[in-house]
Amino acid sequence: MCLGLFIFRVLHTHTLRYWFIPENLALAWLSLGLAWLFTRRVTIEGWRSWQSVSLGILWLLFLPNTWYVLTDFIHVYPNGEINELYDITLIASLIFAGFTLGLTSLYLVHRELSSRMRPLQSYLWAEGAILLSSFAIYLGRDLRWSTWDVVTNPGGLIVSITDRIINPLSHTDTLSVTALMFVTLSVVYFAFWRGIQLLHSSKSSK
Repeated sequence: MCLGLFIFRVLHTHTLRYWFIPENLALAWLSLGLAWLFTRRVTIEGWRSWQSVSLGILWLLFLPNTWYVLTDFIHVYPNGEINELYDITLIASLIFAGFTLGLTSLYLVHRELSSRMRPLQSYLWAEGAILLSSFAIYLGRDLRWSTWDVVTNPGGLIVSITDRIINPLSHTDTLSVTALMFVTLSVVYFAFWRGIQLLHSSKSSK
């Protein structure tokens, strides 16, 4: 649906204003694919193999892209190209797709963790992934860093991150944006996770 709305907009307006949509969708799907590969590798080789560790790090690097799309509403404004409601629906469909892929991706890893540790421990690990993703969303939207900068400009990225860790009071926007995203994503993931738990419970009781 999201790609269909995007393609129609391009054909109708002859502009590529929302050119980032296909890329963001691809990154979100990549996160889900990495989660699937990671959990399969862990099942076969355990957590300590270099393949499992590498896939886990890659998954964590790409996970924030699934939720970063929430900030893409910033691109919606009256532009005279098409009805503004159309653009709102287009971005909303992107957010729905991204969140669905991101929540599923995190759940796959969370479920694997749950089979190897206590429920509270596994949930705290999931919350840790959400916290890191929330900080990454801040880095992406406010400082314009991307996942690819981990490879293309790691030095600059490290400087930005360490400066905000060492001097948090000098960057109040870091704390506020990260906290806002963390609370939002935590609530959404809890609802998603709890819904799956209730579904499993109802099936087992039949």
